[in-house]
This record gives sequence, structure tokens and C-alpha cells, in this order.
Amino acid sequence: ETINIPFSPLPTKVLLKATAKMKGIGSKVARWFPYLEIELKQAELPFEKEQYGAIMFFLFNLYFVFIFIFSYAIGLKFIPDKALPLSITLGLIFSFLVMVQLSVFPKIRVMKKVRDLERNLIFALRTVLVEIRSGVSLFDAINLIANGNFGIVSREFKKAVESINTGSLEEDALESLASNNPSIFFRRAIWQIVNGLKAGADISDVLSALIDSLMKEQRNQIRQYGNKLRLLSLAYMMLGVIIPALGLTFLIILASFPQLKVGELLFWVLLGGIIIAQFMYLGVIKSSRPNLMAD
Repeated sequence: ETINIPFSPLPTKVLLKATAKMKGIGSKVARWFPYLEIELKQAELPFEKEQYGAIMFFLFNLYFVFIFIFSYAIGLKFIPDKALPLSITLGLIFSFLVMVQLSVFPKIRVMKKVRDLERNLIFALRTVLVEIRSGVSLFDAINLIANGNFGIVSREFKKAVESINTGSLEEDALESLASNNPSIFFRRAIWQIVNGLKAGADISDVLSALIDSLMKEQRNQIRQYGNKLRLLSLAYMMLGVIIPALGLTFLIILASFPQLKVGELLFWVLLGGIIIAQFMYLGVIKSSRPNLMAD
């Protein structure tokens, strides 16, 4: 998988070469983000925390220099007196935003991974249960999921299959799978299977109880999602209907006073603000969707 680092104008290989001698600085930058190492591991990003810290430092300085030179050149033409402080300010602000985006990039990948895992988890476990009840061994059932179309769940089980094929015990392979996974539901499911194996219990009974527990959690998440949607619908009415209507009426009233100048630009700004707010609302709706719900 090709890793595309956000806001990087350089290919990843070139970026790693450019920051190869900056690991000392990268280590200091990484100290500002205490969970960076585990987030990189869970996001399956092939970087050490010192490497990624060096990349953050390099891109921060790269964008600062670029924005500083660009804004200073423009500022000299229009506002020469304020060109230097303005260009420094713009460079720092933009570079800081780039660093913030880089710092949350592993976390965003982890969140996407968790969402994909939990969306396919119930279906994968049901398939394993059906296979075991039909007389198939646990390993063959796991292998079926690994080669199936269950998103990241298949990819995770493939790691366990490869580990078992190289000589590891089923319990050890599954324990390793659970310990490095960011999804609490996936970890809980794997740990219950491992505990069932160690206790010598019937795995079909363990899986049946596990699926019932996940289904209850799914129903709870759907219920909570419904309650959130009621509040969000009220917020949408305020944001998309009431506030724009009142704001437009207020601006029309203000425009009737000759002392106050209300130009066309203000109405365009209001329209732009409403459009941005609509997209933000859609983002909130999407992010609030329960992970255990399938598409």
C-alpha cells in the first residue's frame, strides 16, 4: 500500500531521504504527541515516531518558507510597510495548520480502520459460527474469513492465518491479533474466543453469545443515533432555515436606513456561510453514524 502523507509535495521515499538525518529533531517533536507511537502502529503506517516527527518538522518549515516568500512578494507590491510581519504571521498560521493535520493523520486512519472493522465484524463472526456448526474447524473458518470479502476484518484474520501457518498456536496468533488492534469490539470478540479455546469450551456457544452481545450493542447504538438525529434535526432547522431567514430580514431592515451601508457582498458572505454550515452538518451526521451499522 502506497502511503500518501497529507500536504506532502514530495513522494514518500524522497521525503524519508530528506529527513533521514533529522531523527534527533523528530524525537523532540514526537514528545509533544505522547500517543504517536501507538497510533502509527495501529494505523499500520511504516514509520517510527522519530521518522514521523522529522517529517512533521520538515513540512512545517517547508510550508513556512514557501508561504513567507509568496506572501512577502505580494505584500511588497500592495502593503510594503506591513509585508514582513504579515508574511511571517501567514507563514506560521499555515504551517501550524499543516502540522496539526499531520499530527491527526494517524488517528484519522485508525478511526477509518475501526469503522471498517466494526461494520463487518458481526457478519464475519456469523460466518465463522455457521462454518463451525457445519463441522468446519476454527482454523478453516478463520481462513475462510481471511480470503473472503469482509473488508479489514479479512485482512486482520489473514495475519492470524499466516502466523498459524508459520507454526504459532491458534491462541497465540489470536492474542497477538487482539493486542495490536484499535477496535474495542474486535479485541473483545477475539479475547472471548481465545478464552473459550483455553478453557476448552464449545466455540460455537462462545460465538453465539458473542454475536448476541454485539447485536444488543448495535441496537443500543441505533437507539442513541436516533436520539442524536432528533437533536440534529432541530439544529438543522435553526441553522438552515430560521437563522438565515431572520438574518436576511434583519439585513433588509438595516439596508433601509441611509446611514448604514449594506452592500451586495454581505449577502454573498451570508450565502457562503450557509453553504459551509450545510456541509459541516452533513459531516456531523456522517461521523455520528454507529460503527456497528452496516452500509
